[in-house]
Amino acid sequence: MTGGRWRLLATPLVAITAGLGVGGLSGLVVFGDWLRPMGAVLGATAAVVVLARLATGRPFLPTVAGALAGAWLIVVAYVPTADGGTSWIPRGETLDGLRLVAERAYWYAQSSVAPAEVETSLAGAITLAVVALFLVVDALAVGAGFAASSGFLLLAPWLPALTLERRVPTLALAGALAAWLAVIALSRRSDRGSWRARARDGASPAAPGAALAATAATVLVALIAAPLAIGGPGWGAMPRLTLPAALGGTSRLDLEIDLRNSLTEQSAEPVLTYTSDSGRVDVLRAYSFGSFDGTQWDRDPVGDTAPATGVLWPEDTGSPLIAEPGTLAIRFGNSAESRVLVPAAPRTLAAGSEWRYDASTDEVLIDRPEGTADLRYTVRQAVDFHTEESLRAADPLIDAGGDSNVPERYLDLNERIDIDKVRKIAETITASATDRFEASLALQEYFRGANFEYSTEVAPAGGDSVSAFLADGRGYCVQFATAMVVMARTLDIPARMAIGYLGGSSEGSEWVVRGRDAHAWPELYFPGHGWVRFEPTPAVQTGDRPPWTDVEAAPEETLNPEPTERPTTLPSRAPVPEATGETEVAGDDGSSGFPWVVVLVLGLAGAAGGAALWARTRARAAAVTDAESAWETMRRRLGARAGDDTLTPAETELWILAEGPDLGDDARASLALLRAAVEDARYAPAGSAIEAEVLAGWVDDVAHAAREAEKGAQAGR
Repeated sequence: MTGGRWRLLATPLVAITAGLGVGGLSGLVVFGDWLRPMGAVLGATAAVVVLARLATGRPFLPTVAGALAGAWLIVVAYVPTADGGTSWIPRGETLDGLRLVAERAYWYAQSSVAPAEVETSLAGAITLAVVALFLVVDALAVGAGFAASSGFLLLAPWLPALTLERRVPTLALAGALAAWLAVIALSRRSDRGSWRARARDGASPAAPGAALAATAATVLVALIAAPLAIGGPGWGAMPRLTLPAALGGTSRLDLEIDLRNSLTEQSAEPVLTYTSDSGRVDVLRAYSFGSFDGTQWDRDPVGDTAPATGVLWPEDTGSPLIAEPGTLAIRFGNSAESRVLVPAAPRTLAAGSEWRYDASTDEVLIDRPEGTADLRYTVRQAVDFHTEESLRAADPLIDAGGDSNVPERYLDLNERIDIDKVRKIAETITASATDRFEASLALQEYFRGANFEYSTEVAPAGGDSVSAFLADGRGYCVQFATAMVVMARTLDIPARMAIGYLGGSSEGSEWVVRGRDAHAWPELYFPGHGWVRFEPTPAVQTGDRPPWTDVEAAPEETLNPEPTERPTTLPSRAPVPEATGETEVAGDDGSSGFPWVVVLVLGLAGAAGGAALWARTRARAAAVTDAESAWETMRRRLGARAGDDTLTPAETELWILAEGPDLGDDARASLALLRAAVEDARYAPAGSAIEAEVLAGWVDDVAHAAREAEKGAQAGR
């Protein structure tokens, strides 16, 4: 592929890389129909750049043409006229429209709650950023020939996900990486001459070995070193940037829950304050999670909602009023959640028309762009609703099929988890339990025992983080809650995970909940009673157990019933019997915890690199068809050493021999033969009859000798 033609392919690849960078916003915005117009604007802009490169040899004129086209398309697509129509021709009011759209996008981005729905103004801002990134990178990589260096700019869209430790679409990241690597493989800047000369002459395909090495190194660093660094020891101690409220920064719960990540440093900023006539509340609940793939949790889908009036609880409490309620007066600060925080017990609240209740997830939704920021409300809760007696009373309902109304996802177990091993541990722990309450209590106490340690640093694991946690015994609330949920499901107990905040600390007459009070806990289902919180996370983080599970105050016979044929003591992790007689550790199956997706991406990248190298080799061979094309190929590969293209073949030969280090006898002979062949082709009546394969060999001799001579000269300096 010649120096000019490679750019026609590189520009669309740069556009693909920039477009896939939107994947870095995963978890911050909701992907939807707005992606289609964004892709259309980006594609049309890239097409204008390609067409401009066909029409001109100037390196940056296509960028200017693309910028004008992109700006016009963004105005047409996202800037309405005063009457709400479409403006095909920019007018004086267009600038005012742009300003209003920009202000609206800024306000919406600052006040909305992640993941935010993308409305028109925000979609326009994102499209503008993507098109601008494409144009800048294309100008550097294709126009100026700095393909490798442009990769630093292409990292920009992924920085939010990196700094916030959010999950990103794996295929989008792999696709962006592959497209950028293809741009690098297609181009190689000459080491001689100014950058303007290199941009004018065009780049040449990289050497196969260099392209393959760059591809492998980049894939390894991006997909192995970076994830290990993010999840590795010490990451949790790294500070995070917290914007002050005056600058529009908002705090919120992290809904991207991945058990492989260490716990980042928690904010001491107040989230909310409350007063209570019944003392400190145990937890304030916000969200529920039901689907777990072995390492990551997914939010529960929103079910049918109803106005948030009356008693809010998934099960019918039998009365429209709550006996002996406790009252909380809650005042939010700058925390912008999309769910109203409520106690984990039946409750009532004074709600506006924008408040809805979802009984399937036990979440109170609030339809405000700013979410819960600066919200004030009062909640009345049933302080003694959960009791040992009421929970034990659920067993007859279980036998009568009381779990049938629970969605199946609360019993699902992902195949990545070593289900048999986890079930054996759970069965051993609960061997003496006579009902669901005792089994749940036994699971809770197992994790709060001496075998487990609260730690904010978690070693990265493979696809089965639960088994890794059970083997290591160290983690924070997410690991403890997840392990108890999975164990409960292996015992056919519907379970899910909830997140919210612990009750905070007393400061004067108020209780203050701070960012560091963010917490996750398991909820187990009891028919006729509802979802019940248990607390497996050690007391060092959570304090006392929930009152209905306070084993220290419970009668001894409750925890130690009459002996049966099964063991009655809680086992330690190590002696738990296995089907094979050996204790397995996650990742010891030969993969050493190596993520399967890395293997897949490496394989795809290798295949793509091999295909690109094969295609480039074929293209290089096809480029030399006669003496004239061989001469041009040699000049391009020599770069500045070949001199100006106005020189005759004889003058070019003299220039090459005089310009740099000596080529050696063989290369000088090949150069002379090649010069004679092109002179015959131009001036001899019969032309040149030299075969293309021979001509290509002479070109390789000269180019290789020039490269080696230059290397030798640099080494001797």
